[in-house]
Order: sequence, then structure tokens, then C-alpha cells
Amino acid sequence: MKHLDRYEPSEDGKTTNQQDKGLLFVHPKFGKVQDLYLENFQIVGTYVDTLRQLFKGAMNLDFLTDIEDSLSFGEKTFRFVGHDWILGKSGKASGYQYRLQNNQLGVIIFCKMFHSRAESIGSHLKIECSPWFLDNRSPKKVDQFLANIAKKILRCAEPHYPAIHLAVDVQGWKPDNDLSERMTCKSRRVSNYFGIDKAEFTVSDVSCVYDRAQSFKFGSAGAVQLAIYNKTIQARDIDKFDYMEHKWQESTKLDDGSSGYDPESDVFRFEVRFHHSVIQQFALGTCNKETGEIGVKMNTYTEVIKHIQALWQYGLRSFKLKYNSNYLDPIWTILLEDIVFKYPESAYKDNLHYKRYYKKATSFSGKNYQLYIGNLLSACARKGLKFKRVLRELQGSVIWDDIAQHYEKKNTTENQLIERLRESYQERILLGYSI
Repeated sequence: MKHLDRYEPSEDGKTTNQQDKGLLFVHPKFGKVQDLYLENFQIVGTYVDTLRQLFKGAMNLDFLTDIEDSLSFGEKTFRFVGHDWILGKSGKASGYQYRLQNNQLGVIIFCKMFHSRAESIGSHLKIECSPWFLDNRSPKKVDQFLANIAKKILRCAEPHYPAIHLAVDVQGWKPDNDLSERMTCKSRRVSNYFGIDKAEFTVSDVSCVYDRAQSFKFGSAGAVQLAIYNKTIQARDIDKFDYMEHKWQESTKLDDGSSGYDPESDVFRFEVRFHHSVIQQFALGTCNKETGEIGVKMNTYTEVIKHIQALWQYGLRSFKLKYNSNYLDPIWTILLEDIVFKYPESAYKDNLHYKRYYKKATSFSGKNYQLYIGNLLSACARKGLKFKRVLRELQGSVIWDDIAQHYEKKNTTENQLIERLRESYQERILLGYSI
């Protein structure tokens, strides 16, 4: 399929000039298709969103005994490689029996495959790394940390083809209701994409639409999958908006220190997810154009990261968002032609987020505040305390200012909030909580 012609406005704004990265898209016969300048379109970030690293080997039976003993004694946490982990059994859907989780660190460890003996060689270890973990470490440091985990859990541990998610965040664009009808996905042959000469595999023709055209998903989780969704809404839902907003501000920082990110505009994410098996197929099917050698190493994060531009290109070409039967949609042209994933081993410092950020009360859904207030009022009502004392307890808590800010954002002043609390507390007293 062809790309629409691209133009940019002249300096005086009276004419337009054809430009390779212009945001005014024009059909050669029918004229203007879309002017993204009017929408203040911008790329606010390109990221490796998720890494799932497999390791092959036999289970270290001493380690297996340790976690089984901890579970039998009812212990909830487990000390391992200098960190505390939440220890638990994993569901069969994961394929593994045990899970160690530390969300503060940003790592989840799955070990001991359900359908393989512990002493047999197999993919007994999968380590899932969050964006937070990846953002704060170079690929080399990530691999070193994961290898240290692997050598303690497995015997003869070897890294084995990770799964990886690549994401691009944009502002000034939102999906149309007919996006799923205009999207196609099928098997394709990859040719000469940044060093990848030949590789072919199937992209399952599966599509789902969620949240009233706010979220789309195409393809199979076991192959190549494309997700398009409102990242602003998703980040708020999982209480990670402040973290993401910090990343967007840093990614769009201008020379004068200001940020190009617009806090009033929603961010949409295009995320291409590559299963372990796809990375393996790329590794085995890639041809070095200079030497003619077939096959490259893609067993670790450091090795895969060298090929992320080629992976991104393949992912985007596996799915086509059509403007019509002959031309690609403007956003697809931008994603294919304008996006460049940097190689983090040489440029990762540009993307690290060492600056501390703080969660703001105004970005929070407020559910926990409501639970906290409700439970405190009920507990105090059971004791028959006077409301003045209850209010002193609330206002003396470390989160009262956050609570007040949260309700102020919802057009409720602090005085109005106190009156609501008084009424709610009086209702609990009259319902006989203290009897």
C-alpha cells in the first residue's frame, strides 16, 4: 500500500511545502485528508514497556525446598538476592507453580514448570520486568540482575529468547470508531528491515475492541499482538499516572527546560507485543547481509535490544491501518516512517528517569481515601466518640492534605467535606454502631 503525500506549512502560513515528515496529509487526487498540525500532534515517548525473560535449566532442588518449606509454614515473604518478595503459588494459566513478586522493584519471578519434572532441563524460570525496572537500568545491568537470579534458582541456567513489548505514545490523535474495520493483519514476509533479511511467521487474525473505542487489540498473545489504547486512562486506573506523566515530560523536554507534553490532552499508546516464539523465529531466520550468515543471538535483553528498530518495523507491517484500499492511514505512515527506537546500550542515559517524582493527590481515583474515611468513621462510631475528636484524628493524619486536595478537585471545599463527614458520622451513630 502507498503513503499519502506529506506537507508542512510555510513560515508565513500562506502556502505549504512537501516535506518527508510533514503532518498535513494529502491525497494526490482528492486533496487534504488530515491536518495533524491542527491537533498539536506529537510523539511523547518510545519505550520498551515489558520484558519477559525465559531461562532454561534444571531446578535447584535446595531453592525449591526452601520456598516449599516457607509456604508450608505459612510465610508470606521470602528473602532472596537481597530483596524481600511476596511468595505464593501461581495459577496453572501461568504455566508455573511458584511466584515471587516485588512490585516496588518491578520484578515478578515464576519458577518450576507445572508439566515438567524439577530435575529435568526445561524453561523452569520466567522473569517479568516492569517498565519501572527497565527505566532505571541499562540492558547490561538488567541482564546481570536476571542472570544472578537464574543461577540461584536453576542449575546450568541459560537465557532463552525473551518476550518484549515496544510502545509509542502520542498526543493529538485518537482512534475513530471504525478503526477495527480499517485494520488488517495477516502473514507477511519481512525483507531487509535494518539488517533482518528474511523471516516469516503467522499473525493470528484476532481483534478485540474495549472501552467504547478507547482500546483495541489485534492478533494473538502467542505470536505478534498489537494493542492501541488510551494510556492516560489506563495509567490512572492502575495508579501510575504520575510516573507516566513524569516520563512524558522528560521525553518532550525542550531546550529552554519546558516540556512539550500537554497535560490537558490524552495520550494514546501503540504497543507491539512479541512472544518468546517470535523472537526465536527472528533469531533463527535472520540473515546477516554483509556475511551471509544465518541466525543471530537474541537470547538476552542486551542482544534483542540491538534489533528493536527492525522488530518495530516488522510489527507495524504485520498490521495495516488503511485510509482506503490504496493508501495507509496517516498515523500508520508516521509510526512506520518517523519512529526511531534508540539503542539503549549507547543512549539509555537519555531515557533514564533518575529524578524523583511524587504521586499527586489530584491524580488518584480516591477509592482508598473513601475506604480509609469510611472505616475510620465506622470504627469511631462503635466507640461512641464525639465527632470533634474524630475530626481531630482525621485532620492529624499524614494524608489529610491529600484527601482535601482530592475532594477540592471534585469541587468540594474542605468545609463542605467536613460537613459531609459530620452527616455520615451522625448517621452511623443513629444506626446504632455504638450499641
